[in-house]
Amino acid sequence: MNKIWSIATKDTLIRFRDRNGILLMLVAPLALAAIMGAAFGGFGGDAPAPIADIPIVIVNQDRGDLGQTLADILESADLAELLEPVEAKSSTNDLVSDLAGAKQQVERGEMRAVVVIPPDFSDAVRSQQGDATAIDIFTDPASTFSPIIVEAVVSEIANSFNAGIVGGRVGVMQLLEHQNTLGPRLATLPTVLAGTLSDPANQGGNRIDLKTTLVDAQTDRNMNPLAYFAPSMAILFLMFTLFDASRSILEEEREGTLQRMMSSPTRFAEILAGKNGGVMLTGVLQLGILVVVSSLLFGLSWGGSPLGVALMIVAVVAAASSLGAFIVAFAKDARQAAVIGSALALIFAILGGNFFMASALPGWLQVLSKLTINRWALDGFTDLSLRGGGLNDVLLEIGVLLGMSAIFFALAVWRLPRRFVR
Repeated sequence: MNKIWSIATKDTLIRFRDRNGILLMLVAPLALAAIMGAAFGGFGGDAPAPIADIPIVIVNQDRGDLGQTLADILESADLAELLEPVEAKSSTNDLVSDLAGAKQQVERGEMRAVVVIPPDFSDAVRSQQGDATAIDIFTDPASTFSPIIVEAVVSEIANSFNAGIVGGRVGVMQLLEHQNTLGPRLATLPTVLAGTLSDPANQGGNRIDLKTTLVDAQTDRNMNPLAYFAPSMAILFLMFTLFDASRSILEEEREGTLQRMMSSPTRFAEILAGKNGGVMLTGVLQLGILVVVSSLLFGLSWGGSPLGVALMIVAVVAAASSLGAFIVAFAKDARQAAVIGSALALIFAILGGNFFMASALPGWLQVLSKLTINRWALDGFTDLSLRGGGLNDVLLEIGVLLGMSAIFFALAVWRLPRRFVR
């Protein structure tokens, strides 16, 4: 164990003493994330993205007062700078065709989202039968932030309704507690909702949920664009770092130092364990430092679960380092491993959403996207940073990444002794 730890720490210290390595591991991802974040708006953790006049269609199929109240809020002056809504006003028989037409507008890129208030919205909210009602949101998958912003707005309004449903009555101060995400734009909405939901007839009722074509309904979203770009760039450069670190054993083979190590009392299994341990330690430190520094420099929140962040770091590093070991095990030499590693890192970055949201990809590429480490890693980290999720929200991503790690590692362990021991 001492030999393994010595090899791992030695390799890690060498990488962190290399100025070029520091630029690749830490400076480059932070700089690119900052530039992209600045392009979309602000460095502050609570700063909203400078996206205005998002065109949406409101299809109000409800004939009750609560459905109209929700539509009026979306059209209110408080959201005028953020949303540019168009309400489909027609007879009940035409609403189905209105919805189909609205979806086509989204498909053509004329609108960014359709918000559908169901026919039984008012009655379902006031009902005490226990069945939740849902607001449907159809979003434009090719738009980076608009779908998230639209859903965040509707989610905040739904939260305000839900607060009134649970309490039976709504107070202004109570609803103000739910307005942290979008700040002043929704600051006056509680007074509107309070007048509607404080009606004595609304004593209890059913919860309002959201259904969307792009992302699951969440609360307390982080509207800072860096919440997407910081983990995106961190994952991208992690892949390059760990693939490069994994190749060190091939470099030592070429330089003859590996043969000298193998001729020493150190077993080959200990050498491999130390080398892989060094790659893991490098990756954990790299991601950990990026999380801490992005929080300190940019005020970025990585969610409310430190354990979730820690497990995501370990899972992502395990998957990437195992893939690096797999490449090394089957590569002819260091040069071939470098070419394969660089190609995979770029392909995975494109498919996984490191440069743009993977939801913008065609359907068949969406399937391939789910086969990449980057997609699962970015989904997990953005669930934490962008959507304010906790440990339970990233258990699937952690499980998939650890599964990938186990497969790649098993293949690497099977092949590596045959690759180096002749």
